[in-house]
Amino acid sequence: MEVMNKYWQPIVRPSDEQLKSSQFNMQNSIRYVGRIDWSDDGGPILSWPGSSIAARFEGSSITMYMTVKHRDHSWVNVSIDGGEPYKLYIDAGVSVYTLATDLSDDVHTIEVYKRTEGMFGSIQFMGFTLSDGGTFLEPPARFTRKVEIIGDSISCGSGNEGREEDLTKPENENNELAYGTIATRALDAEHHTIAVSGIGLVVNYDNNRDNTMPVQYERLNPIIPESRWDFSSWIPDLVVINLGTNDNNFAIDQQEFVTTYCKFVTRIRSNYPQAKIIMALGPFQQWPLKDYVVEACEQLRAAGDLNMYSLIFDLIDTQRDGLGEEGHPTTNTHVKMADQLTQEIKRIMAW
Repeated sequence: MEVMNKYWQPIVRPSDEQLKSSQFNMQNSIRYVGRIDWSDDGGPILSWPGSSIAARFEGSSITMYMTVKHRDHSWVNVSIDGGEPYKLYIDAGVSVYTLATDLSDDVHTIEVYKRTEGMFGSIQFMGFTLSDGGTFLEPPARFTRKVEIIGDSISCGSGNEGREEDLTKPENENNELAYGTIATRALDAEHHTIAVSGIGLVVNYDNNRDNTMPVQYERLNPIIPESRWDFSSWIPDLVVINLGTNDNNFAIDQQEFVTTYCKFVTRIRSNYPQAKIIMALGPFQQWPLKDYVVEACEQLRAAGDLNMYSLIFDLIDTQRDGLGEEGHPTTNTHVKMADQLTQEIKRIMAW
């Protein structure tokens, strides 16, 4: 088997003949995970980190049609038969990617996983093609457990494959190795990650108070303000919120933070009446936000919502695990966070 880093061709839209062919399938034989935008006739659009497409097939090679939709800094992971993924840059000047060749005659599974967040760009999937004689099968089964992860750059996996001294590079953000993805994979759960670098509850990293997570959470595509997600289309069993790290860069009024957090969680609760909700805080400087997060959780529980829980991640061990780009957690830290989160989810959900 050979996997290909990239097969360069100019922008080419699939032909009508291909669209009708059993060797080309964009919907019925594909498993889609994430907030997928189907509003464009050209094909589904993937924006949020961790969005993915997967298929099962028989055939000796598989090619993907994919192009840039917004901005041009998107990277994906490609995995064949559950093997070690390789990363692939989605180039604005390319639309045809040969993903694997010389495959055996067995049944194969392919997954294309968006490792980068929406601010780096969104991508449009136009379908897979198989070699002569190849056929698509039923798509890979979905996990029945569902977890929504809401957060900032930590939840994106920003810089987790880079070095502290480097500026943030899109190719070094790997959501597949972020704590939330690791934890949900260990628990056989499907996840939607709604995360934006620099985002806060009251104030963002850049001191902006107009485009915080309570605003962006509503979006189908994070970089299109008017887009709206249909919350009835996917109902998680558990929601993990990891916010406050960016707010903590400023002197945040305790009452303002607690009130904003409670209001945001009440909005989430209206979407998912039965879900358990964990209100977490990341592994960096936690004072005084740690007390604010716990207070917000206790207020909600006191008001009668007993499906609320708080979780304060262990502080980062920089001496042992180092730091990623611009001081973000490394993959080692994400593994530790995932272990802590996994144990808490097992306790809460009995999974």
